[in-house]
Amino acid sequence: MYNFCMEEIQKELQKRKDEKYAEFSKNIVPTTSLIYVRMPDVKQIAKKFANTKTGDEFLCALPHSCPDEYNVHGIMLGNLKCSKEELIEKIEEFLPYIDNWATCDTTCASLKIVKKYPDFFKKYIKKWLKSEKIYTKRFAIVLLLDHYLDDNFDEQDFELLNFDSSEYYVNMALAWYYSVALVKKFDKAIKLFEDKIIQNNFVHNKAIQKAVESFRISDEQKKYLKTLKV
Repeated sequence: MYNFCMEEIQKELQKRKDEKYAEFSKNIVPTTSLIYVRMPDVKQIAKKFANTKTGDEFLCALPHSCPDEYNVHGIMLGNLKCSKEELIEKIEEFLPYIDNWATCDTTCASLKIVKKYPDFFKKYIKKWLKSEKIYTKRFAIVLLLDHYLDDNFDEQDFELLNFDSSEYYVNMALAWYYSVALVKKFDKAIKLFEDKIIQNNFVHNKAIQKAVESFRISDEQKKYLKTLKV
């Protein structure tokens, strides 16, 4: 049963294979098992098979054979028509298999339902932040970045994310989060930098760097931010 669904998905991926994309993809996910399918095509495949028998079987057929299939899986989760409780079960089944930032971040972005049920998902985010797995922790951070810096913003999220880590991909996600917080909630986020509350100096400085590179922050704000580096 699962072999058939895997073949269907793999055929779709192979049809959309892009060799020119290969070199770029190797820099993101260093593996020889990539098929090299661009993300817009991955999204089309995920949408095509979501909520179908083939798609349902594919979601159960873990582990997959290549990163492209994991990307399809992650985006498919965001297209599912199911209860939030069912979705959480499927997310938790999938999380242990995420092993790169691209699959992690594209999955987070696809989960638009999080904005609809922020309190429900926040409970799981808090749990995932305590995980020893790099990409489970990053997953929680990126969910907060994608879905909790607008209408669902809670200043206590700054406290949730104020921890020290030695993991590069965790720290980069934290820096990315704080930089977007500076863009969207400058008056609240700036206090973190003025009072040097962020525990990790790399995260502190990288967040400032990313914010300064943004077109959505004024020149005056950028000039001030540069004085707050540690």
